[in-house]
Amino acid sequence: MHPAMTPAIVVMSFCLCGASPAPAEPGNMARVITARDGADKPVIITSDTKAYCNRLLNIIDAYGPALPQDVDSLRMQGEDMCRIGRIRSGIVRLRRALVELKETTHS
Repeated sequence: MHPAMTPAIVVMSFCLCGASPAPAEPGNMARVITARDGADKPVIITSDTKAYCNRLLNIIDAYGPALPQDVDSLRMQGEDMCRIGRIRSGIVRLRRALVELKETTHS
């Protein structure tokens, strides 16, 4: 090995110390991470799990049984996708339904 390469390898090895991610705890795969953007509101990043799908469904259902047609359609599509394992696509539709619902009810 060339003598000039030795310092570079030493520096690279220091940079990589502790770079491996922490092992996930069994049974607790859903993690919520909050970050701050330019505003005071936290941005919530949630892992894509069926539990999160169910949480979104419960929030939508709390608005009552008389949902607008477009919201109901997105809700049903999201629920179906989550049920068959297409979690991310289901969450996208459920979030769209929730946004539409909040816009129509102004809450």
